[in-house]
Amino acid sequence: MKKTNKGFSLVELIIVIAIMAILAGALAPALIKYINKSRASAAISNGQQIASAVQTALSNESIFDASSDVSLQKYSSWVGGSTALAKEVKKTLGSNSQHKAKKTLKGSASDYDYYIEVHPVPNSSQEMVKVYVGGTSSDDYMVYPTMGKQWKD
Repeated sequence: MKKTNKGFSLVELIIVIAIMAILAGALAPALIKYINKSRASAAISNGQQIASAVQTALSNESIFDASSDVSLQKYSSWVGGSTALAKEVKKTLGSNSQHKAKKTLKGSASDYDYYIEVHPVPNSSQEMVKVYVGGTSSDDYMVYPTMGKQWKD
């Protein structure tokens, strides 16, 4: 018997490659959007973890009494400080590593570091702890207690 297996022709291979390129082009935007959403949820989760550690530290009466308002400060430099509150937060989180958000931020955010604002005795319009990304206290960049516009798609 004679075998007549010729394989694929060049035209067939080009057609298959073209179809694969079209599919990849259609799926790439969805993949990018999915990656950005996962980065946003990781940033929000990290911000909530930082806020939770601060609130846990403030639940200790001696630390609460020694605490005063902390204006907007970079998280890594704040937690590296020598205050009782900073030491307790560092102990709760287990490290003082610099947390950075990886989501692409639109607008004027100069960096992707976390910034915290602590008010141990808040007035009626304040939350006890606020966490932002990007070095601005704009509500658009807030990740805790609510999500700003930068984190919603």
